[in-house]
Amino acid sequence: MIKTHAPALLPVVIINTGGTLNKRYDPLSGALYVPSDEAAILRLIHSASPNLALHLLGLGHKDSLDMTDFDRSALVATIQSLPSAMAAAPIIVVHGTDTLHLTARYLDEAHLNRLVILTGAMQPVSIDPIEAAVHLGLALGFAAAEPPAGIYIAMHGRVLPYPTLLKNRTLGVFQPVGTA
Repeated sequence: MIKTHAPALLPVVIINTGGTLNKRYDPLSGALYVPSDEAAILRLIHSASPNLALHLLGLGHKDSLDMTDFDRSALVATIQSLPSAMAAAPIIVVHGTDTLHLTARYLDEAHLNRLVILTGAMQPVSIDPIEAAVHLGLALGFAAAEPPAGIYIAMHGRVLPYPTLLKNRTLGVFQPVGTA
């Protein structure tokens, strides 16, 4: 009889900042709001990642247009204060797309020496859950491939170092720099 051992689960830290993955529509007020919970992201990852040990943290719960450098410094502090068991775990930051590039630059300037992947969605998950799920899956798959440390963006079918993948506001997609 051949004995097999189940491989250890890959730990991945997901930090949810709110943004477009958390936004919901309030039919009474007719406005979008960002609640302080992880319900939307939990629905996306509930059973989709059986080979990963996911550790979900909520932080800030803001639309990315409302994020400040204080919020970004709190994100850096959260990453730096992760328990030692998470020292080598890749980090996925779920973030709104409007200022995702600013947060990526801030994280890079913090010299974290960690694998950090930022992702989000152009439409709130409450309006279009498919896009958000695809982008989160893209980030999780990239993390599982164990790439070198760095700050990456996972959007629209690509994962690239943050300065080389930017939001094209005219087309509403993230593209490699120099393509249009």
